[in-house]
Amino acid sequence: MKKRFLILTIAAVAAISPLQSCKKLLETEPTDFISPDEFFSSKENLKAALTGAYSSLKNNALYGDNYQHLITATTDELVYATSGNVPKIPWYNATAADAQVASVWSTLYTGIDRANVVLVHLNTPAKIEESEKRHIEGEARFLRAYYYFMLTQWYGDVPLRLKPTLSPGETNMAFTPSKAVYDWVIDEMTAAEGLLNDQKATAFDYTERVTQTAVQAVLARVCLYAAGEPVNDTRRYADAAKWAREVVNSGLHKLNPDYTQIFKMQCKDQYDAAYKESIWEVGFNVNTGTPEQSSPGQVRVGIPTSSDAAGKNDGRLFVYPRLYRTYESFAFTTAANAPSDASPDQRRDWCVAPFKYSGGDATTPPAQNAVAYNLYYTRYPGKWRRSEENEPRVATQSPTNYPIVRYADVLLMLAEAENELNGFPTPEAIGLVNQVRGRAYGNLTGRKIITGIEVTSPGAGYTTAPAVTITGEGGTGATALAIVSGGSITGIRVTNPGKGYPANTTVTIAGGGASARVILNGDGALSAEQTAGKEAFLKAIQDERLMELNGEFLRKQDLKRWGILQTTIKQMGIEVIAGSSDLKPDGTPVVPAAKTPFAPSNVTVTHYTNPANNISDKDYTLAIPQKELLYNDQAKQNPGY
Repeated sequence: MKKRFLILTIAAVAAISPLQSCKKLLETEPTDFISPDEFFSSKENLKAALTGAYSSLKNNALYGDNYQHLITATTDELVYATSGNVPKIPWYNATAADAQVASVWSTLYTGIDRANVVLVHLNTPAKIEESEKRHIEGEARFLRAYYYFMLTQWYGDVPLRLKPTLSPGETNMAFTPSKAVYDWVIDEMTAAEGLLNDQKATAFDYTERVTQTAVQAVLARVCLYAAGEPVNDTRRYADAAKWAREVVNSGLHKLNPDYTQIFKMQCKDQYDAAYKESIWEVGFNVNTGTPEQSSPGQVRVGIPTSSDAAGKNDGRLFVYPRLYRTYESFAFTTAANAPSDASPDQRRDWCVAPFKYSGGDATTPPAQNAVAYNLYYTRYPGKWRRSEENEPRVATQSPTNYPIVRYADVLLMLAEAENELNGFPTPEAIGLVNQVRGRAYGNLTGRKIITGIEVTSPGAGYTTAPAVTITGEGGTGATALAIVSGGSITGIRVTNPGKGYPANTTVTIAGGGASARVILNGDGALSAEQTAGKEAFLKAIQDERLMELNGEFLRKQDLKRWGILQTTIKQMGIEVIAGSSDLKPDGTPVVPAAKTPFAPSNVTVTHYTNPANNISDKDYTLAIPQKELLYNDQAKQNPGY
């Protein structure tokens, strides 16, 4: 940094005084350079430097754009499936020369270097409270460790740079093995947790700052990932359980009763003071004076439209059918005798948009066209919807925050760690998963769909089917048809299960004295088969993480640590050719009599088969970027690249 300022000063002086001798010019002292000691003498500048360390998170290479629609795709939740030139990472065909491979690496090291600068100058300000300095240290150490966690997740062995880089010669550094990086990250985060022991989640009215429970939640994740493949440090399961339990026992975080509200509030840049389910987020804002470029990625990921009124979106990812079909569904026949389905799991139709946009312009919202219940291959993710943003909406930018870790994730991590430690699903572990599922099934709001109507009195004297009226405060959309036989009501068929119905919902049958009661969907508790043993319970957790956390940048790394990334991607290729994502007990696809509507339409099959054909053992890491190989004489490339 100092050398750069000196060069700029010399160039400026040379331009003004071309007749001075070279010797005198080179001996000239810079006059416009503020030394680091002088700059960091102000605690405000130290805090500003900490903000700079945070800002790498929202860089376009990370959560601001590429990380979500390039780096973390393609898996059994979301597939990069736009036409034209497809970047290589989603197709498992990347090389050391790819721009995205290099940009993630460099952005993470930029964040690390910024944190290093903060830590070097902690003691420079003359007027700073010890508590302020302790909190700055805790946040900086945690951020640096988090960036290293991401680095070793994606690249394996990496250089462990713990001082600010001041000269080109300092780029030469040996790579530290991934397990040692994990150990260091865990030690650093543990130290940060102690430094932030009085910086609680209640300290701020926003979630972008690191707090004690944020550190604990991320520590649980780091430990769980260290315990899995490829590091396989299984002693870390105990640590993962410990840190997840600290978050639970803090009592500071709860599940928001309404799953959709988590993401609606993030779109509106609102803080959830009541539940604090979102423990740590990447914060974004739209500044029309100096706008961020596509920050974050609802501009890239979501329901595509060119309408400004709904919020423009590229729609670069499709939902993979397995995500949609993992949710439980309730089949019914409409009044017009058309087959359809609904899900008692309220996450499904929020995470997977049940409609597509058409038309619209700058001032007119686009039409919402319902997607057929059995069209699986061309659905779009709907978790964050630009239509939920505050107006005016900027075409190429979004203010939506992204959650790095949520309380639901903590519950699932604790359940998984306990399953591994005990070798079977304990009642506690089952209860943790059922908390997450119960919220999804409306247990916390008491709002559900109608899955049946039981006739309690058949009545008499009916010659035609009477009108059936379903009434429940807050419930909408439910309809049903009565079945008449011998003058009595012998059954009632649900033709639309509606949504949002409370337990005291009533059914009114016109004339004849018949009566009935509604049956609402169940509580979502895991079945006996899902809790029959360690492996069955792990599969239930894997599915639950898919349904709960899709689109939150965790799936690819989850599949890696479970050791099933390669088999999962290869299976996707088999399924798309077979035209089905249903599997037989032996794991082979169930091929329907006719591929339509199971087979892909309006999308090239190669978007599914190329990743399956390309993936190999090398894809458990990205390539070490070409620049690192050029400028670090101790760099080594990952196997297979």
